[in-house]
Amino acid sequence: MVFAFLARWRTWVVNTFLVALTLAPEVFNSPEILAIVPQDYQRYFLAFLFILNIWMRPRPAVLPSDPEAKNAKLA
Repeated sequence: MVFAFLARWRTWVVNTFLVALTLAPEVFNSPEILAIVPQDYQRYFLAFLFILNIWMRPRPAVLPSDPEAKNAKLA
């Protein structure tokens, strides 16, 4: 169930995460984040996240069990 939710709504999940990162810049300056992503690489990391978002689908993904996928196999 959780996997199906993440598979269908991955664009929304990533977008929400990116918005949270963009609206909370003070989080980047916290020692916990600096320990994971050094300050010199933070803008590259953020750019990577936005590129990842572009690659995501703008609508919920079709799962193999959906009628749309079954109809495509029959055609």
